[in-house]
Amino acid sequence: LVIDGGFSKAYQPETGIAGYTLVYHSHGLELVQHAPFQSTQKVIEEGQDIKSTRFVIEFNTQRVMVRDTDKGKTLVTRIEELNELLAAYRMGLIKEKV
Repeated sequence: LVIDGGFSKAYQPETGIAGYTLVYHSHGLELVQHAPFQSTQKVIEEGQDIKSTRFVIEFNTQRVMVRDTDKGKTLVTRIEELNELLAAYRMGLIKEKV
């Protein structure tokens, strides 16, 4: 999520930066400040890194895993159901349909 217009060349002389990105992942929430660069093409051609500074806003002492989310709970239930179906098939309780 880009949260300002800093990637716009017009703002860079005024702000001195190339914008911010708000990043949320399993470790927490970070604000990433990007340094200006000449052009995307030059960065790619010369294999340059876009310099960024990370500011940790929120740190999760226990990582948030997929299984901890609402969607993850649904996936865990579905996996359990599929494992039960597989077990029933292996025990011969259900037959393959061709």
